[in-house]
Amino acid sequence: MDSPCSHFPVCGGCQILDQDYPSQLILKEEELRRHFSAWPGLRIDPILPSPRTEGYRHKVQLPFGLENRGYSLAVTVGCFAAGSHMVVDQSECLVQEPGLSRVAWAVRDWAMENNVPVYQEGVRIGWLRHLLLRKGAGTGEILLGLVTNGPGAGPRDLIPDLLRRCREALASIPEGGELVGIVQSINAERTNVVLGGEERLWWGRPHLREQLGPFLFQVGMSTFFQVNPFQTPRLYDLAAGAVPEGAKALDLFSGIGSIALWASRRAGSVLGIEENAASVQAAKDAATGNGAGNVRFLTADVAEALENPGRVLSAAGLPGDAISSADAVIVDPPRKGLEVPVRDALGRMRPARLVYVSCNPATLARDARALEGSMRLVSVSPVDMFPHTRHVECVAVFDAA
Repeated sequence: MDSPCSHFPVCGGCQILDQDYPSQLILKEEELRRHFSAWPGLRIDPILPSPRTEGYRHKVQLPFGLENRGYSLAVTVGCFAAGSHMVVDQSECLVQEPGLSRVAWAVRDWAMENNVPVYQEGVRIGWLRHLLLRKGAGTGEILLGLVTNGPGAGPRDLIPDLLRRCREALASIPEGGELVGIVQSINAERTNVVLGGEERLWWGRPHLREQLGPFLFQVGMSTFFQVNPFQTPRLYDLAAGAVPEGAKALDLFSGIGSIALWASRRAGSVLGIEENAASVQAAKDAATGNGAGNVRFLTADVAEALENPGRVLSAAGLPGDAISSADAVIVDPPRKGLEVPVRDALGRMRPARLVYVSCNPATLARDARALEGSMRLVSVSPVDMFPHTRHVECVAVFDAA
């Protein structure tokens, strides 16, 4: 099959774009089965296809670069080339939401024509590092983030020009969306981590609103939120559906509370634990705004909360058994999976049901092996959140051994 994108295979964004979608699903399912070959008889469900395979990415994170063109340097923006830090200047993208692509190219033109200095990784000079864009599929609202190498004076006087360009770009296509905020993220560190620890609002508001199923959320620059909003409700249905009816549930790494709220319609109560204070506040606001009275959130390191629940809960004014009495635990960790202290604590707790939402089958399999003896892996349900890439999301269900 010929690639439908001129940047493939140089661009590192999509790895299997040259295969038709049914073949991609087979490849992902086979790879998943290899990871779990040590569990004979394990129920592995057929992979759940994405309702959309194009324009599904509603979060775009792209580095800026510079490219020699004759006697001048041109500003570029796009994914890194596979296996390198060379920016592939983007002129099309099959998987990005179209409005976000138009905004990305408008920002590139704005930086180029206004001589905004671009960060050069090798010599650590320049200012613009990354572009981050998010769009609410249910609301059409768009948040624009610029990651910069230090605060700098910034091109604040150029904001009217930036706004004009972005609005014209969005008006050029049907359902382009509405820009609601421009945020600067300051990152002067020599690191592969994109976002910095300080944010400054340049214009509008620092979050967009997203309607997902019956729930309304506020999503900021650094908020974790699934990038494929067309498949996310189906992922959450699988996770929430594995929680026993009326259970007292824990949601670990709860972010802004999206899974906790989804599970609240089935569970008797849900306690979400998340160390990012801003995310916890957004989760509390979401619970209040959506009328989810059986959900609470706690700002704490997950490992610390599981290892010293009495101290952490007492400091938060929560009952001392709010963690140990849980019937069901939901975990949605980052790609590296569960840290050893968290795994060990879950092994000691032995909840009746553990629901593990994973974006990395390799670390999921590693954690499942480590939990053997205390928890029994019952099923794995793959969900294709990222068509045209090798990534696959899973919902794994464990019962107490």
